[in-house]
Amino acid sequence: MNSIELYKELPKTNCGACGHKTCMALAIAVVKGSATLEACPHLDKNTLDKLSSNVTKLDVTETMFNKLKEETAKLDLKKAASAVGAVVTDSGIVIRCLGKDYTVRYDGSVDTSGSVSLWIKILLLIYIKTSDASEMTNDWVSFDRLRMGIVKIGAFKKECEQPLTEMFVKDYRASTAAIKSIGAVEIEGQPSSVAWKLYLLPKIPILILYWQGDDEFQSEIKVLFDSTAERFLDIESLVFLLRELTITLGEISA
Repeated sequence: MNSIELYKELPKTNCGACGHKTCMALAIAVVKGSATLEACPHLDKNTLDKLSSNVTKLDVTETMFNKLKEETAKLDLKKAASAVGAVVTDSGIVIRCLGKDYTVRYDGSVDTSGSVSLWIKILLLIYIKTSDASEMTNDWVSFDRLRMGIVKIGAFKKECEQPLTEMFVKDYRASTAAIKSIGAVEIEGQPSSVAWKLYLLPKIPILILYWQGDDEFQSEIKVLFDSTAERFLDIESLVFLLRELTITLGEISA
């Protein structure tokens, strides 16, 4: 159960008693592991037990990050900067991710203004470690056409494309404002009702195609990648990166 699915099961009173402004914000925090459902005073024990057992939390460990941090500290970050589209500074290299600048320091630590998601830290270090000097092709492909993408296509649709679709259907105006706030630009010439181009990372752009539903067809979002995406992040990491996009948009639009 992801944050959107969990939100559907909450009372939607937006009373604030849990310490969050909205029920959506609580759902996001629970999935991220920074809050528990017990914070909601409107859920009885049976509902709490049922929902808690079905929540899919992001399984991230400090051990994974610390290992990547050690490996990054051994890299020549100045040399890697051009390959990953980063800017070299005295402190390290600055990489823009989901509309926010992160500094990866020479010791492998990751800083930004405000809080930093552990998953974002991990994904940034994997990105630096994995990427090469390839140039983007502007050849847009679906997730299942990336190398090994067919193996994870079910998870990608369930955890990324479907929650994004539900978010835009629920509040198109707020979702559009949220995606534009992190750098998405509307583009023409696509087969969908509307389309945006967004750089998740400097070398990982995506196209978000949104078909607005009608009496005959349901609304749908399709995410396309530059065909070189797999050279900068593995398939598993791309799923997590899109999951972080969904969480980020949910927090902005909540």
